[in-house]
Amino acid sequence: MEPRVSDQISFILRRRDWQNSSLILDFFTRDHGCIRAIARGARRNPAKTPYQPFVMLSISWTGRQELKTLTGIEGQALPVDEKNYLALLYVNELLGALLPQGESNPAIFASYQSLLQQSVDDIGEAGLRRFELELMKQLGYFPDLTVDAVSGQEIQAEAFYQFVINSGFVACADSARDSVSGRVVIDWIRGDYQQDSVLRLAKTVLRSTIDFNLHGKTLKSRDVLLEMMRRK
Repeated sequence: MEPRVSDQISFILRRRDWQNSSLILDFFTRDHGCIRAIARGARRNPAKTPYQPFVMLSISWTGRQELKTLTGIEGQALPVDEKNYLALLYVNELLGALLPQGESNPAIFASYQSLLQQSVDDIGEAGLRRFELELMKQLGYFPDLTVDAVSGQEIQAEAFYQFVINSGFVACADSARDSVSGRVVIDWIRGDYQQDSVLRLAKTVLRSTIDFNLHGKTLKSRDVLLEMMRRK
């Protein structure tokens, strides 16, 4: 008998048409991580809401192979503001690219759910950076950012640092390339994004870390999002 999973809280990360009337859906589930399932006849279903992103779903499926068969789906649309759609599509694409199939990630799921709940208002660049930082930490891609990666000493506000991927912040001269003050690093670690310098640091460090761990994959939604931000 094929294994069955019932009433699993989830969100759709990606959807693709399949044959004449079906969909292949990538879900991020609370207890089973990312799974892929075919929804047979979904495109004939007049109730389109359950097959859209940013909808809290309860789904059921069967199958032991990588591609499951969806057997039930119910959805409740969240009051996401339209101005957040592109940023959230980027987040969906990022999760789909970085999360392994079939591995539970409850902390990341909770962060994602919280981000969607916040998006009733403008999540802004700071909200997006907070989510990216939490994602990198949960996936183990960030070392301890509160200390110098070489000396092990706490980051000092009056010192200057460079960020080294997979290592962390390393003390350097203030004239060094890409140097940043310890005060900016400390503010970022504390989640204080009031200064533009903190947002710039967060964007630079997170982008380089994400790109390194994508191993050459490109995120179409991020390119569009970055272009829109440049035009503001």
